[in-house]
Amino acid sequence: MSNFNIAGGRRGGFLLLRFLLPVLLLFAVWQSGVLRMGKRTATAVLVRGDEAQAQGTETMAAAQDTADAQGGGGGGGEEGGTSLWVDAWASGDGPTLSKAEIDERCAGTKANWCRGYFLQPPIPAKPPPRGNKTCLWGCNFVGVCDHYSGWCRCPAGWTGDHCSTRMRRPCSQVQRQVGSFEPHSAPLDYSLPGIVINSRCAQLCDEDIGYCFCNSTMKYGHELAPPDAPPGTPPTRRGRPLGFHCQPNKGPQGQGLPFGWGDKDPQDLWGPEGWCNADNPALKCPCILDGYAGENCDQYKEAFCANQCNGHGECNMGFCKCHEGWWGQDCAYRTNDTEWTPGYEDGDRPWTKQFVDTPASRDPEPGATRLRPLIYVYELPPIFNQVLLQYRVDHGSCVHRLFTDGNGTNWEDSGGYLAETGLHEALLQSKHRTLDPEEADYFYIPVYSSCYMYPIHGFADTPFFHAFHKIPRVHATTNMLIEVYHWLRAHHPYWDRSGGRDHIILQSHDEGSCWLPAVLRPATMLTHWGRMDLGHTSSTGYIDDVYSRPARHPIYMPEGTEGKLGDFPCYDPAKDLVVPPMTSPLKYELSPLVGAFTRNRTTLAFFKGRTQQNNKPYSRGIRQTLENLCRDKDWWGKFKIWIGEGNPPDMDRTYSQLLASSTFCFVLPGDGFSPRFEDAVQHGCLPVIIQDEVHLAFESIIDYRKFVVRIQQKDMERVPEILGAIPPEKVQTMQKALATVWRKWSYTGYRPYANVTLDLLEGYRRKVPEDQQPQSLPAPEREYDPLVGDALEVGNLLLVVLEDTIHARTARGRG
Repeated sequence: MSNFNIAGGRRGGFLLLRFLLPVLLLFAVWQSGVLRMGKRTATAVLVRGDEAQAQGTETMAAAQDTADAQGGGGGGGEEGGTSLWVDAWASGDGPTLSKAEIDERCAGTKANWCRGYFLQPPIPAKPPPRGNKTCLWGCNFVGVCDHYSGWCRCPAGWTGDHCSTRMRRPCSQVQRQVGSFEPHSAPLDYSLPGIVINSRCAQLCDEDIGYCFCNSTMKYGHELAPPDAPPGTPPTRRGRPLGFHCQPNKGPQGQGLPFGWGDKDPQDLWGPEGWCNADNPALKCPCILDGYAGENCDQYKEAFCANQCNGHGECNMGFCKCHEGWWGQDCAYRTNDTEWTPGYEDGDRPWTKQFVDTPASRDPEPGATRLRPLIYVYELPPIFNQVLLQYRVDHGSCVHRLFTDGNGTNWEDSGGYLAETGLHEALLQSKHRTLDPEEADYFYIPVYSSCYMYPIHGFADTPFFHAFHKIPRVHATTNMLIEVYHWLRAHHPYWDRSGGRDHIILQSHDEGSCWLPAVLRPATMLTHWGRMDLGHTSSTGYIDDVYSRPARHPIYMPEGTEGKLGDFPCYDPAKDLVVPPMTSPLKYELSPLVGAFTRNRTTLAFFKGRTQQNNKPYSRGIRQTLENLCRDKDWWGKFKIWIGEGNPPDMDRTYSQLLASSTFCFVLPGDGFSPRFEDAVQHGCLPVIIQDEVHLAFESIIDYRKFVVRIQQKDMERVPEILGAIPPEKVQTMQKALATVWRKWSYTGYRPYANVTLDLLEGYRRKVPEDQQPQSLPAPEREYDPLVGDALEVGNLLLVVLEDTIHARTARGRG
């Protein structure tokens, strides 16, 4: 028996024809037995895979060999693949790709779903639905009328059926304690510690978004529109923001303030030469409110909105105020008398062009066809997504990209939850999107739960989802998701029609998959955290995220938190899918896999990251244990194995360079998921997974055995022995296998990321001589199509044959 354990996944599939989410949706259908291989066979393969993981490498390999013989592995197996190929041509709807092209794009996948996607017959493309319903009072000038339903979409500051009720977000110093469900609002009290709540404001609060500005009496103060102006009229003067970074350290009478209030001298803020009055003040407050630019925050820049409002709306810090005749979350819908036209991306705002693409909004050409699945993106109330973006205190929070001064692009690659806006935008732009829910195969629920967790919850006293400050934010977010569930059932028939099985929701937070409420469990969940054990409790080291800690309040949450989550594993590989975190290619720009110079992989195994030795729950104790073993047993000196918070000794290199200089890279949990698997594969470093009963991204559908080492937690002391026993020839074989599949964990099918990739490839082609021999494997890739074979493509391929879905739709009278 080999003494190293190459992990195996369970299903198969890759390639999203253009965007990842559609791919994931297809996955759910496959799980339900849509594949030609049949539900019974697929289930048998899954069972064997689970048993193998429990019993060891040899059993797993035998189970996978059996699955391969039945048509799994390698993109469906020769017999199964040939059968599908013959069936497709016999139907008269031959594939648009050659068999060799399909084989290449399905490499590494399990079962037949990947081939089936490419071989499915196309369906006629239909024009998008129009709308002619009107909304009461025109949504009070501030909202956007949904002409399909007659409902209003309201921005921050407004609520109600026609956006005529004020929804204020005061810059509170404390959160509500008892009684009212209204936001806490009281006169400023300088005696209260500043750390109670961050929205405290010593000047003028914009109560639409809960943000602090210079007072209107000052030269650069924030001046609201006149009282007799129509609702929604922009401020007469935007003024300079203060935020929570620029608060005073003294009160009005010069008295000292309690700890945490502020660290700025009042004269530097609102004195004659201060930030709020001087043309060129010495003190520069951070200009981090989206849409504000310049060192004095006196310039405009484009704000972030998903799909940039389709070029037919004004983006207000995340909320799309659509132009006349256009409507929807991204202004993709049109009224009956509005014809499709290009938007401002082809006009006076060319910097938005790469972020605007809405095939679903256009009328198809005569005779045009399309492929399934068709995905409907719910038009949720903005409080569950767009208003949260308006509430964010830093333009870089919650979003995967933002516009810089001068309207360049900055990729926000440091956050771990970027798929929330990134996948939402990719779906809005996908060729698989439909604006007609009646023809949809799947329904995506675009709720921003991670954004609410941070930075929204606790910054001010609202939004409030029945959990005040003594109830952990994780429970408040669970309550928000329960509200989403009830809204879906109250406003649409689609959840009840399928019991939620054709719905998809993303839970991107650390342990987000573990605290999805039971009422939403029937849906297919996309997550980064594939924990599979039953009877689980939280393993985070951050107390406010411990979902297993009970909490209740006699007024706001008398039912408590017990029972809301049900008795489910965090992630169910039979219906859910672990997806990669989303980052731009710039995060791995020094990797040889995007054409950079190869490096000698002189480090045997590597991990750099937080270990938190004094925080026992963090990382299940895995990082702490390994760091101690590495130090106490001198793994670096003896084996060139490094685990720690800093760089290895005498190695002054960036994190990306260190990954590209290592043969193996450890994949360890953090407060839940950690993007170390993607860091490894994107740098050509072989992943070493140490986290029991946890699936990594796509492990259920891609054959991990060929390029991954999995070590059980009980064997952590044997890491040098296990890695050292892998023969060099086996290492090279694994590296070559990784080179064929690594792009499946990138998001280059998202068009802006594809442009970045092409720029990197072109730049390295000019720098790196073509005849230069690689110093290590995997060898550099010089040229490839970034739109093909990425994580987004993986999802669409999972749908495959669709027989069951088509039959179900016919039975519902929608076929």
